[in-house]
Amino acid sequence: MSLITLTTDFGLKDPDLGQLKSQLAQTLPHITLVDIAHNITPFDSEEAIYIIQNSLSNFPEGTMHFIGIESENNPQNSPVLSIANGQYFFSNNASLIAAAFEKWQPLHYSIPAQISGRFMQPHIKAAKRLLNGEKADTIGNLLTEVRFQGISKPLTKTKTNTNKISLIVPKVIYNDHYGNAIFNLQKNDFEIWQNHRKFEIKIGHYTLHNIVANYHNPSTQQDQLLMDGQIFARFNDFGYLEIFMYKSNLLTGGANTLLGLKKNQTILISFIDE
Repeated sequence: MSLITLTTDFGLKDPDLGQLKSQLAQTLPHITLVDIAHNITPFDSEEAIYIIQNSLSNFPEGTMHFIGIESENNPQNSPVLSIANGQYFFSNNASLIAAAFEKWQPLHYSIPAQISGRFMQPHIKAAKRLLNGEKADTIGNLLTEVRFQGISKPLTKTKTNTNKISLIVPKVIYNDHYGNAIFNLQKNDFEIWQNHRKFEIKIGHYTLHNIVANYHNPSTQQDQLLMDGQIFARFNDFGYLEIFMYKSNLLTGGANTLLGLKKNQTILISFIDE
């Protein structure tokens, strides 16, 4: 039985997701569908890359992933089959897959399609051909050039007399279900730029001087006397900087509402030379 995942910006209110699922069930009746995410912010490529990169990497070989983001056929966004790490990705934007799985160097094939038609119908037909044993190069032509559109790097400032990074200005690329703010700063880059120096993280009127290991680490550090709502920084399980408020939730508010850390908002990280 074939495994197919669905990642879209369709939302859960409109009929588009139901239509896609019904087409898949009708054309490919012996598949197992797995919902990944359907509330991705429309036309937000950085959020889409973050979700795709960190949700789909570990599925088994042969898995088919339908990426319903900017999924209407037009001259700028035409159907594409991408292959990476033995998995198949169907989308209308090869640059998302190229950025999300850059380390795997995906191959991209055009999928024949008319400009008009139902969402992802050409992709479903291509998936059926693959399941029937056809090879990707018989379905479409190999694309030799794909526009790369990755997650942006944070702004930095270099100190002239030492040639070291003295300031990082990361921006929010995603707010998770708890209101935590995820930034475009990855742990490897931070540690290289930090170079074992002390640092300050400026979040409005608040200043942090350390990064905790996980969500439970703050309470152990302060002997269980920590009050809910205090602010912390950590690198999340996917290696991105995250600012969170201890035990925050959608009712009490999180970093996105109480600190104003919503999409594209920035913080300052300065390094201290001793």
